[in-house]
Amino acid sequence: MKNVLFVSGMEGDTRRYRCLHHQEQLTLRGVASTLRTADDLRLYVDVTTHDLLILHRVAYSPLVGDLIELAHLRGLPVVFETDDLIFEPSLYGSIAYLDTLTPEAAHRFRQSLEGQARSFALSDFVLTTTEYLAEAARRHGKTVYVHRNACSAEMIRTAEEAYALRAAHRAAATEGPRPILIGYFSGSGSHNRDFALVTPALLTVMERYPQVWLHIGGQLDLDARFGAFRNRIRRSPYVAWQELPHLAAQIDINLAPLELDNPFCQAKSEIKYTEAALVGSPTIASPTDAFAHAITHGENGLLAGTSEEWVAALTRLVEEPDERRRLGENARRHVYADYAPEPRSHQLVSALEEIVARYVPTAVDGERLPAVLATAMHARIQSLEAQLAQQERQLGYLRETVAGWEARPDDDARSFWRLSYEQAEREQTDALRAILERLRQR
Repeated sequence: MKNVLFVSGMEGDTRRYRCLHHQEQLTLRGVASTLRTADDLRLYVDVTTHDLLILHRVAYSPLVGDLIELAHLRGLPVVFETDDLIFEPSLYGSIAYLDTLTPEAAHRFRQSLEGQARSFALSDFVLTTTEYLAEAARRHGKTVYVHRNACSAEMIRTAEEAYALRAAHRAAATEGPRPILIGYFSGSGSHNRDFALVTPALLTVMERYPQVWLHIGGQLDLDARFGAFRNRIRRSPYVAWQELPHLAAQIDINLAPLELDNPFCQAKSEIKYTEAALVGSPTIASPTDAFAHAITHGENGLLAGTSEEWVAALTRLVEEPDERRRLGENARRHVYADYAPEPRSHQLVSALEEIVARYVPTAVDGERLPAVLATAMHARIQSLEAQLAQQERQLGYLRETVAGWEARPDDDARSFWRLSYEQAEREQTDALRAILERLRQR
């Protein structure tokens, strides 16, 4: 295995952790790789020059179908990479993120998940983040490899800076009591359900200990009962991942609650633990599959499954500063030993090499490959050209309509319709640019 092709259908942290971090790990072992988005026409060439195809949460499309066929004609395995339970359509109602979307956006999101499930079904192997996800994929007859989310070298460098600043700040601090800061970092409003699990325990602890403060990062709707402690609550907006270590380094206790009876939560990885551990902040987490794997209770963090256990864990860390330091430092050593790029790189290469070795090709046909490739590329280009022609016609109609309204300046509805059509024109122009860019890549 010399050259791996990643095709990503998602953006944000999932692409960073499951594509960019993988690429970094492969580079450490001397393996080259390429990352493309799922609509990039250059993939038709890439699939003929790489020796492993990894589809990262890619929704099925004619182009993706072509890639899978071409890979199989070359005798290459297709690996579906996912960090979420996207291949169980019957469980989509459990996704808290859907609560935050408009009906139209929720419909599109479900369509994307269904498309990802189709790509999953057509793949030969699955690479995922947790044993819970692996078991779910095995029930679909898949051969699965678990490769846990790892930190990148840049994450570690940034965390080391934040850790050093925290140590210097605390060394310079004057003697005497200081606030104890409990932190929860939320990526979106979809975490409201999770945070509700720890709300009763937090209210109890904040009532009991006036030195306890709460830091909320990102989007979260706090229970109205927290209004009694508004002078001890601070908030920060959602920040880029490069800034997160400097916020995490300021807190004394990191919270990672998840709904235990929700399969999508059970499938989540342990990154809330690893990101806090990099700066020496101890974590209290729900005992999901991933957190129970990463955290040895009482050694490098605490696990809490009930409100009573959350109160006990919070009380323990509020009252015992030495225990906070011990758990935080143990967690930091653990992450450096198991989640840094170097140790993870060996495991990733081993898993991918085993996939290549275990794959038994069934459709290899080198003679058909050029004809299939040419036909597929021609069909995709024709499709894009048809889309381009349609967009150009729509843009022409819009311009004619705007010109008509301009010719009647005394019409009361002119301003309304002009704004509406100008917005539509901008959207059509953006669509044209996107199609032209894809055509240039051919």
